[in-house]
Amino acid sequence: MLDPTSPPRADIGSDHDERWPAEMSLRRSAEHLRRKAEPHIRDADANAAAGRYGAALSANTTAVQVVRRLRKVEPENRRHLAVLGSLYYNQALLLEKNGRGLDGITAARRAVLYYESLDPTRRGERSVSEAVTDDALIAGDGDPIDAARLIAHLADSRARLARLLGSHGHPDHHRDRELRRFDLDPRLTLRHEINVLDAQACLTYKALVECSRYTEADYERVLQESGEGLGRYHARFPNDR
Repeated sequence: MLDPTSPPRADIGSDHDERWPAEMSLRRSAEHLRRKAEPHIRDADANAAAGRYGAALSANTTAVQVVRRLRKVEPENRRHLAVLGSLYYNQALLLEKNGRGLDGITAARRAVLYYESLDPTRRGERSVSEAVTDDALIAGDGDPIDAARLIAHLADSRARLARLLGSHGHPDHHRDRELRRFDLDPRLTLRHEINVLDAQACLTYKALVECSRYTEADYERVLQESGEGLGRYHARFPNDR
């Protein structure tokens, strides 16, 4: 999931010789953190697949901590943003599985923010069909991440947030604090936020089906998850119609 940094290249006789020890130190730090993160990511995935959600959450949390440190060492590497988006997306579900639904909402919000920072549509300034023409937005030695994949991941994270809000969100002081924490309008109602996230996720996948490799099955999957948000909200608050 994390791509190795290319090995440092000596630049004998260049103007940058005096910076070489510091550059080597940063590269070694990045390599060390990358090697440290990868097994935790694998452990989190393996434990989640086996239903060991407590162990999966522990490994995921450690991976997040390491990748956040890696991002500080390599702030220009946009791949770390995508990795953090993926880790928080998974963490949201793992927290829910461990009986921590409200914390899962916070993790899902973080996933949305990381993927929004990479959004090829520039938050709607471009259509999905225009944005998918950007082939490899995140290249390098690892698996290239193209525009369609980034757009899909953002839609997935919005759908998950919608479902978690419908299942565990409450129109109370905790929500007010959370909205302010993420620089959102505290007047935003729970139902309206779920509606917006549901529409964003579904419309995005509908567009992806028309102009990319994504299929109707992908659309139906996200439609089901985001739609569960409103369904569960109305089951919990039947008088709010």
